[in-house]
Amino acid sequence: MGNSLKRFFTLGFDRAFSGRGRKQFAWLVGILLLFFCVIYLVSWFFSFPEPSDVATPDSQHGASGSDVPMGRLLQLICLFIDPGSVANVTPELRWFSLGVAILGLLLVTGLLISVVSNMLERRVERYREGEIAYPLENHVVVIGFDEMVPMLVRQICSDPRYGNCYILIQSVQPAAKVRNRIHTVLDARQERRILVLHAQRNSTEELAKLCTARAREIFLIGEANEYDHDSLNIDSLQKIVAIHSREPNCPRIPVSVLFEYQTTYAAFQISDLAEEWRKQIDFHPFNFYEEWAKKLLVKRCCGDGDDRIEYPALDREPVTRESDRTVHLVIIGMSRMGVALGVEAAHLLHFPNFCRDRRLKSRITFIDAAIDEEMNFFRGRYRHYFDLAPSLYRDMEHPDEERILPPNWMYGPRTDFLDVEFEFIKGRAETPAVQKLLAEWAEDPKQQLSIAICLNFPPQAMAMGLYLPDIVYARDIPVFVRQETSSALLDLLNNRLKKEPQNRYSHVFPFGMLANPFDLDRRNTRRAQLVNYIYAFKSTYGTTPSSCPSDGELQGGWNELPVALQWSNFYCADSVEIKLRSLGFGVAPPERLTTAQVEQMAEVEHNRWNMEKLLLGYRKPTPEEEALCRDDGIRKEYKTKRFIHTDIRPYGELGEGTKGYDRCIAECLPLIVRSTLR
Repeated sequence: MGNSLKRFFTLGFDRAFSGRGRKQFAWLVGILLLFFCVIYLVSWFFSFPEPSDVATPDSQHGASGSDVPMGRLLQLICLFIDPGSVANVTPELRWFSLGVAILGLLLVTGLLISVVSNMLERRVERYREGEIAYPLENHVVVIGFDEMVPMLVRQICSDPRYGNCYILIQSVQPAAKVRNRIHTVLDARQERRILVLHAQRNSTEELAKLCTARAREIFLIGEANEYDHDSLNIDSLQKIVAIHSREPNCPRIPVSVLFEYQTTYAAFQISDLAEEWRKQIDFHPFNFYEEWAKKLLVKRCCGDGDDRIEYPALDREPVTRESDRTVHLVIIGMSRMGVALGVEAAHLLHFPNFCRDRRLKSRITFIDAAIDEEMNFFRGRYRHYFDLAPSLYRDMEHPDEERILPPNWMYGPRTDFLDVEFEFIKGRAETPAVQKLLAEWAEDPKQQLSIAICLNFPPQAMAMGLYLPDIVYARDIPVFVRQETSSALLDLLNNRLKKEPQNRYSHVFPFGMLANPFDLDRRNTRRAQLVNYIYAFKSTYGTTPSSCPSDGELQGGWNELPVALQWSNFYCADSVEIKLRSLGFGVAPPERLTTAQVEQMAEVEHNRWNMEKLLLGYRKPTPEEEALCRDDGIRKEYKTKRFIHTDIRPYGELGEGTKGYDRCIAECLPLIVRSTLR
């Protein structure tokens, strides 16, 4: 019993005084009341003077005021909090009063100052350690912390659309470390907008402290070097949705979720969210490598102001229907960045000259010393594309032996109808055999060559980018070099910083830096919404729209769309400018395309669509499945549940009704550009 009581008080005291301020204050009040009650009981062994209304000179104790005008309780309070009151008590009470005053001095003055000081110190310590949550609203929440986050925060602080809202960062890393890292990229004014909370993102209680239901936007990034990064992000997202579902009248909050692995990212391009989730959040999955692939190949720029880098298009000279030139992208290093570039290029590189001559295919070449393993993984991941398209394989130790990897003949003899081909070369890029091959490609007038160096070690990538065959630099062939942290060295070498005339390295471009990791503009989201509106308009009215609707109408139709169809619209929107270039138009297309141009672009659009569906995981039906799909119910089930699409076929084999949708997108290309140039 004695040990339990002792443990109760000592453990309770230690926990209270190492915890929050209100617990410390509660203990202080309890101790003061306990001691004061004891003093009050002891005081009954002494005779206190009765209270009087006024102390007079004729009273028994004279004018000194020792006949205190109050009762026993108030006299004790005065003694307890004011040691000077001892001089005014009667002689028989002075020793008792002195004891009360000394005890009050120790408890009230000493303990109170100690507790208040400790409360303030603890408050400061809790702030520094990121343990204080504030009732925020209209703020931006960043959950997790890695090397991407400081640059993302700088983007948000520099974007006027976010105003001066607070940015709350939640991380398991020490708050001081987070603040120090943020300090290196922000100025003093921007730093005042940053709040840091030290917490786990898989805890519902700690996620509730972020006030996400009142936030304007959420970025779910995750922590660095987590082996189960993507699973934890989904678990966190699930808890956020549950929190929002309990909030009355909670609006749909945009949530951008980082998936570190491209396989997870690809799965969420075709897997729809639960209906309950879609009511609570506006889901935006993204992947660092895929984002950079879009910056390099679609947006073709990064940064702002003096830091802005403009990237050349892979089709530097427009590939028209009459052109005999093809586009060739060589990717050195089959890293995650390299794979992302290759897949994005496969979505984009579709040109009308293939419609005239089936031999004029765009080519994507991977070069890597460990190509066998990487190729097998890549072919397995995109097996439905490789089931229909042959690919090339070369081992540079035996450069004259070229092997063709055939398609899957279970789909019938007519499989090779795709306009993009892949090539896999085993070898190190610095070897003479590969260097000779690069020089031959650079000299070939029939192809537009671009080289992307995607090695994982930045100094090695830099060295490779600066020591390619001389003809690569002499012909101004674009060389894209992956850099992780800074582009300063390449900016200096290619004279972008000095703004001087062109030199040897003028067409060597850095990419893949952590700066500007996320496209906050989302201009392409509006384009994708407009593509969806055009499809819906065609389906409803049988014709194409002549104008763009309001943002609210675009967003309303978009919110009802399954995730797989949203991504389909994104990829279609990405291809708008490359289509217009192949017609000979720049940033200012005509009001309307001619009938011949519409038909030409409709076939290009279907070739692009074939590639998109195959890369997203759909497949062509076998001849036996083709026969079963004559039944509308079976065809719909195959498409929605088995990802088997009967329209994956050459454009000429489509029905007129299906061709009408390709034509409506082609006809609306000028409308899409005009409606998003702002």
